[in-house]
Amino acid sequence: MSRAPSARRPLRLRALALAAVASAVAGPALAQSQPYQQLRPTAQGWTVDLGVGALYSKDSNGDTGSETTVVPWVSANYRDLVYVNAIDGLGWNAVKTDDFRAGLQLRPRFSADDIEGLDLDRPDFGADVAAYAFKRLPGNIVVGGRVSRDVSDVSEGTEYYASAGHQRITPIGLMNVSIYARGGDAKLANAYYGVSAAEAARNGIDAYSPGSGIQGAGASLFLLVPLNDKWGAGALVNYERRLGDVADSPLSQEDDTIHTGVFFARRFGG
Repeated sequence: MSRAPSARRPLRLRALALAAVASAVAGPALAQSQPYQQLRPTAQGWTVDLGVGALYSKDSNGDTGSETTVVPWVSANYRDLVYVNAIDGLGWNAVKTDDFRAGLQLRPRFSADDIEGLDLDRPDFGADVAAYAFKRLPGNIVVGGRVSRDVSDVSEGTEYYASAGHQRITPIGLMNVSIYARGGDAKLANAYYGVSAAEAARNGIDAYSPGSGIQGAGASLFLLVPLNDKWGAGALVNYERRLGDVADSPLSQEDDTIHTGVFFARRFGG
């Protein structure tokens, strides 16, 4: 099977950078949809988090290079019931108890950038509707997942995501460790990793139609260090391995993705 040339993917990288910063600000961010033990009482009104982060990425999405990106972060939260940010989109905790949360999200799905040297029909920016549920177990372990469906006619695909995480206070700060897996149907896989017969003929690569199933699995660790009541700093490490049919796509050169980053953020309100 022929392999695609290396690609530069600034939009996808920017999206991943935002995701990393979002995860790193996870002290407040994870509290929005996952029922970890609360470190402070729930705010009785709106809170807004503003921050900036620097992320180093070695991306496997057709790009074997690496890049460091600086990105801003903005999120808002109303009493852990309604929230909005660049990664989760607009969310609502329809069911919210001390150890269980379930709700709905309107999530952005970032566009797939062009691959250098290839003439492909790449998916545009889209939106998914997602339903999620997360349960806290003894030891402050949270397990759960979500199912999301494209509603913008970009892929008409469905994605599945499951995770398990543990959060604790260390002498340095708040630490979260999690593992996750994600998968999807054939429509989703084909939109982002498939090669049609016409594309194969235009580019001199093999046609490819991935099927449904698991698409990737990974692990992440972040550390949040409070500087005072309003400011925080932190660091993130994330590793993901592409699996299944998408790992065999001719549009990918590597199956591993690594992200490391640092951030500073300030909370307003609360």
